[in-house]
Amino acid sequence: MPLSAWTRLTDNPGEVAGHGPVDADTSRELAEVLSGDSATRWCLTVTGADGRAVGHACARRGPASGEPAIRWAAALRGRMRVLEHESCSHARQAPGYLAPVSLRHLIQVRQGRCSFPGCRRAARRCDLDHTVPFDKGGRTCECNLSPLCRRHHRAKQVPGWQLTQDQPGHLTWRLPSGRSYQTPGELYPV
Repeated sequence: MPLSAWTRLTDNPGEVAGHGPVDADTSRELAEVLSGDSATRWCLTVTGADGRAVGHACARRGPASGEPAIRWAAALRGRMRVLEHESCSHARQAPGYLAPVSLRHLIQVRQGRCSFPGCRRAARRCDLDHTVPFDKGGRTCECNLSPLCRRHHRAKQVPGWQLTQDQPGHLTWRLPSGRSYQTPGELYPV
């Protein structure tokens, strides 16, 4: 949910991953219930002016009872990871085929759904696809990974289909018909 909804500055809706949008009151109720479970992981995603993720941090606890949420968020500053966007420094590149959990999590934050245009499958239920196949020199890195549901992962591999990732998270699909579509990543509510 937007931090502004948590702090009751706005009533902007939140989203339950894999289920869809929920109103601000329901978001706050869910957060309250989850705060009672020590296994809950709390994450903060900072967005740019365009509503896309630019930074992300996680913690083992959320704001304490009575603690201003903004103070809790400020305490995450040291854990904040800036997502790669225009070019990639390859700082989080993994040496093998499988992405570490932390890199997979960042990709799922950047793109919360399958990267195929219009597909609504939650990223956590998708394959983590190498845009340029790993066995053809593709990196296991933010600039070469995106979530694809199994159906679109298979479609990408059919002759005539082409997928490129010119910038981290900005994918261009070229279909056998000659049409092309771009998917620039998840828009977050503000």
